[in-house]
Amino acid sequence: MMVCTYNESHVLLVLQIDHSRIAGLLAAHWGNDRFAKPTPYSSMVLAAQEHDSGWWDWEIKPTVNEQGYPSDYIGSIKHLGQSVWLNLYRHGIERLAARDSYAAYHVSMHGEGLLTRGMGLLPSMPVYSGDPAVEEFIAEQKKLRAGWLRELQKDQALQEMTSDDHLWTNFKLMEVFDQFAQFVCNRYPFNSRARKNGPTNKLSNVPVPVGPGQPDITLTVDVQNEKEAIVHPYPFDVSPLGVSFEGRLVPNRRYSDQEEFLQDFYRAKRIGIDYTLRAA
Repeated sequence: MMVCTYNESHVLLVLQIDHSRIAGLLAAHWGNDRFAKPTPYSSMVLAAQEHDSGWWDWEIKPTVNEQGYPSDYIGSIKHLGQSVWLNLYRHGIERLAARDSYAAYHVSMHGEGLLTRGMGLLPSMPVYSGDPAVEEFIAEQKKLRAGWLRELQKDQALQEMTSDDHLWTNFKLMEVFDQFAQFVCNRYPFNSRARKNGPTNKLSNVPVPVGPGQPDITLTVDVQNEKEAIVHPYPFDVSPLGVSFEGRLVPNRRYSDQEEFLQDFYRAKRIGIDYTLRAA
């Protein structure tokens, strides 16, 4: 759950599952005369769309942090408790694997990446490897991915898309979609400077694949005002690209207990948020 400053009296809560849908929208529109579309298309869009769907387990009844405030997604493995965080990712990956193992493969990689500084792509992130429960999760995910990959490679149509190079390219795209969707969803209005953590406007310098045989680049999101940003170079198939999601307004205060918070959370006013991404 993303906790954003709204005004002096309220904070805006954006659910991780809604952020995940925005990542899927960005993936669905990714690709133009400069940037290659993700392949296999439907599996990669699904992976982006569902990469945080495990959060549903927690977000149907979210908890406050130790100080009694709504719990922000940054540092959530500590805020929520290690077992809660690891299990919600397990469940999300399991559900997705039942529908599309290629998509599940990349959400599994993303889950491991959140514990290992993006497998080296995001050195500013905390690292959690070394902890026995984390190591167990990582080993479990590696085993699952190996099994899915053996089955996927039996499909002649997926031969190229299951190569090491292609899988790594798609993992980098997953991290781009996640970083971009975080940047869009974790601030209100778009030009707010209240948030001090999370992706930068260069998406934490995560390397952005362009196409086969071409070097990775860095994207920049230049926010122009409360609702619009210019992205360069521009990776989407339409300009402008509208991005819409929902937030909940709750009082900006300390809650005495969980039940008190849930009353405000369930009764919270919903507001629609509309941002626009444009080419230069």
